[in-house]
Amino acid sequence: MTTMSTTATSGYGLRDYVASIEGVLARRPANKIIIREVSAATKQLCASDRWLEERHRVGNPDRYTRHLLHRDPQNRFVVLALVWMPGQMTPIHDHSCWGVMGLIQNSLEEVCYDRLDDGKRADYAEIEQSRGTDVGQGGVAYLLPPYEEIHRIGNTSDKPTISLHVYGRDLDEVNVFDPVSGKVSPMRIKYYSPECGKEPFVI
Repeated sequence: MTTMSTTATSGYGLRDYVASIEGVLARRPANKIIIREVSAATKQLCASDRWLEERHRVGNPDRYTRHLLHRDPQNRFVVLALVWMPGQMTPIHDHSCWGVMGLIQNSLEEVCYDRLDDGKRADYAEIEQSRGTDVGQGGVAYLLPPYEEIHRIGNTSDKPTISLHVYGRDLDEVNVFDPVSGKVSPMRIKYYSPECGKEPFVI
């Protein structure tokens, strides 16, 4: 097991969470079932923050920070803790995999988009905003391709936020969408974590 953080001394911790996800994926269920069961496990883990080490709570005033907590040896999923200072947000992007986000501390705004074109052009997409939601502490949101995976996330509060993310692959690249020009640009992702070097996430 490559879990990079210890569990809480009591209760449901990171190792329990990883084991829960491994158990779900071992059955090879449909993505909708994965989302439902991983969301339940995520909500359970985010009910407390005692399991999260101090080194994975470190933020950056210039950009939001991604800490790698666990990478599945079979590349079935990856678990991250993201730290957001006030005003920090992502561009509009996709994931090309299922995903679940839980809020450990404070809240995030999630703005979702619908794709209106047929998707045949890799460098172009017509999108429109479909909904915006504030996900509060202990809350959970999900991504389910191909129609529910384009979004933007940001910290619109005046306090730091910490969120937990699990994705159905080692997320090393995403597509970034320009809603005005329609341009779609691939962008590489980097981690900030002692185990992964010191390069921050640059999206």
